[in-house]
Amino acid sequence: MIARCLLILLLLPGAAGAGLQARLDHGSLALGEALGLTLTGSGLDRIDLAPLNADFQVQAATLSRSGKQETLVLSLYPLHLGKCILPALHAGTARSRALPVTVTDGSAQTPRVWFRVETDPSVPNQRQAFRLTMEACDDDSLAWKRPLLPRHVALYARPLGEEQREVNRNGVRCTAHRWHWAVIPTQAGRVSLRLAMLEANKFGRVLRFPAPAPSFAVAAVPGWLPLDVAIGRPHIEADGLPLTWPRGRPLAWHIEVVGGYSEDGMKALLAVQSQDVSGFGGYAPTVETLAPENHNSAQSRLRLTFYSRAETRGLLRLPKLVFPWYDPDRGRLESLATTGGELRVVDPALEAFLHWLPFLLGGVALAALCACVAGRSFWRVRKRRHLAALDASPDLDSLLRTLRAFSLLASPPPAATLGLWRERMRAEACCTGLDAMIEAMEHVRYGEKEEDFARSREHVSRVLRTCRPSASSMGCFANWHRLGRHAHAPPGTR
Repeated sequence: MIARCLLILLLLPGAAGAGLQARLDHGSLALGEALGLTLTGSGLDRIDLAPLNADFQVQAATLSRSGKQETLVLSLYPLHLGKCILPALHAGTARSRALPVTVTDGSAQTPRVWFRVETDPSVPNQRQAFRLTMEACDDDSLAWKRPLLPRHVALYARPLGEEQREVNRNGVRCTAHRWHWAVIPTQAGRVSLRLAMLEANKFGRVLRFPAPAPSFAVAAVPGWLPLDVAIGRPHIEADGLPLTWPRGRPLAWHIEVVGGYSEDGMKALLAVQSQDVSGFGGYAPTVETLAPENHNSAQSRLRLTFYSRAETRGLLRLPKLVFPWYDPDRGRLESLATTGGELRVVDPALEAFLHWLPFLLGGVALAALCACVAGRSFWRVRKRRHLAALDASPDLDSLLRTLRAFSLLASPPPAATLGLWRERMRAEACCTGLDAMIEAMEHVRYGEKEEDFARSREHVSRVLRTCRPSASSMGCFANWHRLGRHAHAPPGTR
């Protein structure tokens, strides 16, 4: 009797399962590969697949009918490594039998994959933007699809870039695929995220891996801290301006701020300091968001632009701006300020004139110097010309006319008498035997002394060859002074 009862108990599962048959395409697979489960029976459209969710993710289900026979094909992806039991499934009163499955870490067709999640900084602060990084490291045979972060009430996240590099994980060289997000936590405490499975492709074969569950602690900030204050020290860089700026030309002054400021928060900070800002030309400043230099940086990058157009000459003062920030390490409020400064507004035409004035004065001085040097050098030319005219004089009258016209200066009028000529020569030149020569010529002229004409001419030429300009007549403006003196002299002395 007991043996018959045991036989009935052993046959009961088979009888119950006769209405729902379950078959696996293979009993062992690598993490990331798909497992095929085929169910055959009736009423499969009402089957409960919830028992599979503990160890598998149901990716696809295909139901087909042939007469009264139904076939349901499921595509399952394992959620963890090790041995697990595919639970029995129920479709009405029919029940399948449980099947064992072994999940390995990699196979000949599927590489082993290491996952990790990190935050920068490791302990972010409330309201402080930080970088969340997820990494999948394989043998560089997988093409990954970027994962999506789930929505969370305590987080504001935006995707950043992604990168790929060779790293060493657990003593194995592998290719790390990294995805970055900029995350701003709005609440303090422990935050945990549940991501969907990560999808990869290998030569057209779709693989899905269970994603790591990011979990991190968020440090609190004081409740009295204003919303527009950045968490963490910002970096502020102002453009340098020239010392001078042309009057009437528009001027744009740029300040770049990298830190935990939002565009609206920066506008609110500038509105608080509007008195200092409005002094810079009276134009409203602008705030625009720029792409960060490092595309994987979680910090915002803002450019502030201040405008001015000075219409009057003088000093233009730059606005002095204060940027408050909270130091989480010391737990106190700090601030950074621009140095301000000033520049001089100038008139371009006046500045150009002042710029070229030294060159103009230098040119005038050089021209005067050249004229002076030329005037000091040309007396030899004039002396040779006059001596040649004297040597060519044919008679006494011609010799006296040429003598009265002799001068080392530039083209003076001939003297009326030898006496006037002697006075002029005493003023402009130094000649040896000049008085004796003039006295001899007067004696010859008035017949008081007879002398050979050729000898008289030679005597005159010999005396005039000794003439040299005097110091007073060698000045650069001596001719002008002399001409002025002759112009105002009485008519009888000319």
